[in-house]
Amino acid sequence: MHDGDYRAEDRRAFGASMGLTDFAAEVVARLVAREAAGGRVLREPLITSFMEAVRSADPRAFDRLKPELRRARISAATLADLYIPEVARRLGEAWEADCLSFAEVTVGMTRLHAILREIGAAWVAHEVPGGGDKTLLLVLPTGEQHTLGAMVIAGWLRRRGISVCLRIAPSMADLVTLMASRRFDGAMVSIACNDKLEVCAKLVKTLKEAAGFALPVAVGGANLERWEEVCAVTGADIVTNDLPLALSALGLEERHERQMAQR
Repeated sequence: MHDGDYRAEDRRAFGASMGLTDFAAEVVARLVAREAAGGRVLREPLITSFMEAVRSADPRAFDRLKPELRRARISAATLADLYIPEVARRLGEAWEADCLSFAEVTVGMTRLHAILREIGAAWVAHEVPGGGDKTLLLVLPTGEQHTLGAMVIAGWLRRRGISVCLRIAPSMADLVTLMASRRFDGAMVSIACNDKLEVCAKLVKTLKEAAGFALPVAVGGANLERWEEVCAVTGADIVTNDLPLALSALGLEERHERQMAQR
């Protein structure tokens, strides 16, 4: 058994932090299905090579994989939307099955974060034709660990011309200050499970009050149950893991569809 000196509660705590893999898998699953319908599908040999690269002791392993990705015509967007979430999911499964150690999974996740930051650096909403005129606040509450999933979503939104302000573990005071200085067309809050509903409800209330109750808010995340109850408890306008549906509820999807039709 790997890392046998870790206590059961330590394993549970780290397992909770691996909620980012569930998040990436569940929230992005619908996107993957849409992309597959458009011809973008996962290739198992590349997933295997990608897994080996992010787990390697050599920090340059991913650089050596890049020519193979180019030959396979795997774009940065496909890497972010499909391959990174899938590798994250598999790292999480390997941890839960005790096939990978704490150190191995940590190294893998750190590498995935670095790769996503690297390939997403050029994704700016105003560079998309017709983009940048809509703004969205994406919040990961204090105590949540699935930052990779939030980064995947931010990149997906920016490539669709939506300006995203990502805030990780902000205090309520920080959010009030932010809302006083900037105007947003909508907000998304990501939580890992029902245990965070009380925190989420306070956060949604703070956002809506700071915006004069004119801000639509969507809530999503892995392992959420009883969607209608979650919506009632949190005060959100919609609770869903379907990003296009969330955008539609926030009044952003229609603009994006018109933009795509003009390309």
